[in-house]
Amino acid sequence: MSSSGQRIEVNCPCCDAVLTVDPASGLVLNHQKKKANYSLEDALKREKTRKEKADELFQQAFDKEQKRTDQLEQKFQEALRSKDELEEPMRPFDLD
Repeated sequence: MSSSGQRIEVNCPCCDAVLTVDPASGLVLNHQKKKANYSLEDALKREKTRKEKADELFQQAFDKEQKRTDQLEQKFQEALRSKDELEEPMRPFDLD
């Protein structure tokens, strides 16, 4: 903390912002956020990992859907084979 004239500058412990406070009223007169250290390399790394994660999730969903399609096709083929084994139901008109 440093005192300059009638204003006090305080560093916020949570966000590292610099607050200018009026000691008489206790009001915050100015608030300056800490400047973030952004770099292109960090942004590229984050984007690359995000893309890899998205590709991995897509591949998992694709494999799951492919497996589901194969199972449905197998069940359909079984139903087609078992259709021939069923007896024809008796029609009411044949009883006359």
